[in-house]
Amino acid sequence: MTALKLSKPQQQAIKKLYNQLEDSKKVESFLAFRRRVMPGIGGDYVGVVWCGMYVGIELDGHTHT
Repeated sequence: MTALKLSKPQQQAIKKLYNQLEDSKKVESFLAFRRRVMPGIGGDYVGVVWCGMYVGIELDGHTHT
């Protein structure tokens, strides 16, 4: 499987989401969390399921649910 290309702001946003999890909710490593990031449908964004929500992350790092 080919690694998903992310912009630097997207990488930072993913790290920020991971860091916002309480330690008790970090049931996976950052690398495992990063591997769950998927391409967006019909756009230049990526997405990840975080705290039960789908979070879209734009090229500029802007996140939205």
